[in-house]
Amino acid sequence: MNMKNTPSIQSKSKSIHIIGRYPPPIDGQSLATQHLADLLQNEYDVNRFSMTLTDRSLMPSGLSGIKRTASHYLSLKSSLKETLSDGNLVLWANISAQSLGHWRDIFTVIPSTKNQPLIAVVHWGSFSDIFKNWMTSVTAHHLVRHIDRIVVLSQELANQVAQWIPPHKLIVIPNYVIPIADEEQIDSKRDHYSSSEEIRVLFLSHMIEEKGCYDLLHGLSIAKKLGLSIKADFAGRWNDSSDKEIFYHLLDKHNLTNCTTVHGPIDDREKVAELHRKAHVFVLPSTLNHEAQPLAIIEALSAATPVIITKRPIFESLVTPEQGALLVPPHNPNAIAYALKSLTNKTLWTSKSVAARTHYESTFRPESVLKLWMNLIESVHLNTR
Repeated sequence: MNMKNTPSIQSKSKSIHIIGRYPPPIDGQSLATQHLADLLQNEYDVNRFSMTLTDRSLMPSGLSGIKRTASHYLSLKSSLKETLSDGNLVLWANISAQSLGHWRDIFTVIPSTKNQPLIAVVHWGSFSDIFKNWMTSVTAHHLVRHIDRIVVLSQELANQVAQWIPPHKLIVIPNYVIPIADEEQIDSKRDHYSSSEEIRVLFLSHMIEEKGCYDLLHGLSIAKKLGLSIKADFAGRWNDSSDKEIFYHLLDKHNLTNCTTVHGPIDDREKVAELHRKAHVFVLPSTLNHEAQPLAIIEALSAATPVIITKRPIFESLVTPEQGALLVPPHNPNAIAYALKSLTNKTLWTSKSVAARTHYESTFRPESVLKLWMNLIESVHLNTR
């Protein structure tokens, strides 16, 4: 990542702790935390403290799983407190929106961050829940009082929590991704699509019903009946074997086996980038309640790929039709199919592709996001001296 042209407010004159979930495993939150640390390490001495439960996939369900998770986080308390005892600024990248996670925060992170400035980063679209739930509403206000700034990823997320968080504490800074396609690669992609009779569709997320992978399969089946030539790529991890069985059953039921490649989880980020560069359309018809700002959508914009996403305020605050999106109602495979069909119009597809890349350049490039973070960090330092 080249930051040479970014004006530097300082040159590694301060240390910063970034605590949160780091890969592995790779998911949206752990990647975003890693990205944040990578972004700031050119300007600050960054100390990374991982709170990840690395073998979470082997976690037992029910009460025993809850006990093991609680035990893991409580075991981090002493080392976290010792690490943060130097008084340097803390960026807390895994503040929770769930009741159990909230109590983890209250008993582990808050006691460990009493003597230094604290900025929390919210990666949940459901963060307002902790202020509404009778079990957490009182302690949620205590949490806000303890934190110097709370960063949310979009104005829509800010609007959802504005009644509980003072305006001077509430900051909007989006996620970012490193460009995954240069201008030559984008031109090649556009040339290929303009002469292709096939439309290549990419789904990249958790392979669960709430993320919309089953709706997309149904939509692809309808699109084929409308006469589209489809090539589909699905990449992501299943939560359990039953999700995988359902997916393959639907793949066979909709007669999509011959035109679909199922990649499973991909940890190699270059392979992820290659899928984005080859895709003509990125589709994520998610209805997941706590969705905030999926990195995969931003990656698609970076690759100049039009996106088909669910018509929800949280997604519309990320990308609009004028910025490269097509919006479809929740759980509507028919709408997905017709959105795909509309993109067989080469002029429309090209305009969406140009709009997607333009939106990425103006909003989600590392340089733009770095400036926002540096301004915030400096303002917190000035106010706490």
